[in-house]
Order: sequence, then C-alpha cells, then structure tokens
Amino acid sequence: MTSFFRELFSTKLYKNSQGRVVRRSTMIGIIVIIAWGALKFVQTNTGPWVMQTIAWLVRFVTPAVPEGVKPADAEGLAALPHIIQSTGVLYLIGSIIVLFGIWLAFRIVNIPRAAEFLIAVEAEMIKVSWPNNKELYVTTIVVITVMMIFCVLLACYDLVWHYLFRGIGVL
Repeated sequence: MTSFFRELFSTKLYKNSQGRVVRRSTMIGIIVIIAWGALKFVQTNTGPWVMQTIAWLVRFVTPAVPEGVKPADAEGLAALPHIIQSTGVLYLIGSIIVLFGIWLAFRIVNIPRAAEFLIAVEAEMIKVSWPNNKELYVTTIVVITVMMIFCVLLACYDLVWHYLFRGIGVL
C-alpha cells in the first residue's frame, strides 16, 4: 500500500495547531462540494437511474418474485430489487456519500504534504498587506479605466487592419 493510502486511513492528526484557518476552510470547501454532489445525485435523474441499474443487476442473483405477488409485497431476497429502488435507500446512499466526504476532507487536510502546503499558505497570507477601502476603490477605478483604454486601442487597431486588408483585396 502506498504512503498516500496509508495516510488516508490513518487516524492521527498532523500538526493540528498549525494552519488551522486555511485547513478548516479547505475542509469545509471539500465537504460543501461533495455534499452538493450528493444532493444533485439524489435530486436529479442520476440517483434513481443508478439505483434502477443496481436493482436490475441484483435481479440476476436474487430469486424471482412469486406469481401473483406484487414486487412491493414480496418478502426476503425477492424484495431486494424493489427495496433498492426505494426513495429511502436513495437518501441513505446520499447520506453515505456526505459522510464519506466529511471523512475524506478530514483526512486530506491531515496528510503531511497537503497539511504542510496549507500551513505555508496560511503563513504567506499573514504576510500579505491588504488595502483599505479607499485604496481598493482607487485601484479598481484605475484598472477599469486602463482596460477601457486598451479596449478602444484594440478596436482602433482592428479597424485599421480591417480597412487595410480590405483595401488590398485580402478580405
């Protein structure tokens, strides 16, 4: 087993007092993305389609529903395909995906290489000098003005080249 998988299944924390803000933010971001994916799995046609496919595969290994019995009323292993397609199982699978995402996010931020990177990110973010509101406003206006000037210049160059090429018959 590689060191990545060994770390993934480890239960120890790696330098838990360092880089807390960035590590927690990263963990929350991973959890939100996986939870959103699980929600979409449950709410869209993907989840029911996957569960129908699994139920279809399970029908090959389970006994058939007896004659005259509705699939919903079947008992034992014969009811398994119907149970798999139920809404409760779909939500259970979505919950398992979310729980797996929480565990995975927790483990990822405690893998030494990832944790060292996130600790370094937090250390560098502390060194950044952030602008105040007035500086932010002024620099935003400067950037937008310069972008507008470049847009006008590029439009002028485009028109010059367009008329030049049209004049010599290329276009």
